Amino acid sequence: MPIIRFEAADTDDLTAVGEGIARPAREAGALRTGTAVGKLAVFHGDGCAVCGEAVRAGDAFYLDSGAGEVLCEAHGRERRGD
Repeated sequence: MPIIRFEAADTDDLTAVGEGIARPAREAGALRTGTAVGKLAVFHGDGCAVCGEAVRAGDAFYLDSGAGEVLCEAHGRERRGD
């Protein structure tokens, strides 16, 4: 599955997503439904799976649906090979 980059987190814990991202988010164990930010959202409140860095509102971050991990900007770029 893909490693998806999000331009900016909506809050410190959640980012609203559309139907197209629901499946990879569910596979990663990061999908939340019926949240304050939207019907579907990615949960990133635990921070980067590699270094533990928090994902704050406005930060870019990555979702590795294959590994089931949320990654900070640096580790996401590294894993995706950007």
